[in-house]
Amino acid sequence: MTRFKKIMAVLLSATLLVAIFAVSASAATVYDKAVKLSPMEMVSHTFKNDTEIYYKIVLSDSGKITFYCSDYYHILGGYSPMFTLLNSSGKVVIERGQMGRKVNNNDVYEISQKGTYYLKLEKSDKNSYFNNFYYGFEPYNTPTMTIGVNMKVGDTLDLSAFASNYSGKVRWGTTKSKVATVSKGKVTAVAAGTAKIRAYMDNNEYTEIYVKVTKK
Repeated sequence: MTRFKKIMAVLLSATLLVAIFAVSASAATVYDKAVKLSPMEMVSHTFKNDTEIYYKIVLSDSGKITFYCSDYYHILGGYSPMFTLLNSSGKVVIERGQMGRKVNNNDVYEISQKGTYYLKLEKSDKNSYFNNFYYGFEPYNTPTMTIGVNMKVGDTLDLSAFASNYSGKVRWGTTKSKVATVSKGKVTAVAAGTAKIRAYMDNNEYTEIYVKVTKK
C-alpha cells in the first residue's frame, strides 16, 4: 500500500469513528434532555428551531394511558395531532397515537409493563405549537379497602395491608384531621365524628374508607 493510500485509509477510519460517535451521542442526548412529566401535569411548547421534543414518563405499574391536548397546531398530523411513545430501549410502543382535546374523547392505550417511557412530539409546520398537553394513567393494580369501620377515640388502625396489592407508591390522606389522622396507612381516632381516609395512587386517583369515631 502506498503512503497516499495509507493516509487516506487512516482519514477514512477517523471519519467513520467520528460519525459513529456523533450518532451515539445524539441518541443519548435525546433522552438525557427529556422533560419528566407526571400524570395530569400540563405542559405547553412552541416549536422554533427544534423539530421535536421528548417527555419522560415513569410508570410504576401496567395500566391504561390516554393523552390530551386542548390547543395545538400541526403536531405530526395536522388537524389530528399524533405522538410516538418509546420504551427505555428506544423501541416504539405506540406509533402515530392519537390525542384528543378533552377527557373521554380519545383513544385509550394499554401499557403492559411498568418502567420508563419517552413521549415524542414532532412539528409538521414552521408555526407548530401545543398548549395544555397532559396525560392520564389508570393502573391495573389499585388499592382495595373495606367500605367503612367504627372506631373509638384513641383507637388506632393499620390500613396499609389493604393497599399492598398496588405496586406503586401510595399517599395517604384524611378529609377531617380533627376526627382521624393517618400516617403511612396507620389511622388514629382523634375525636367523635366521621372522616374519609384515602389512599392516593400515582395518577392522583384514590380509593377511600369511611371512618366513624365515637367517644369511649
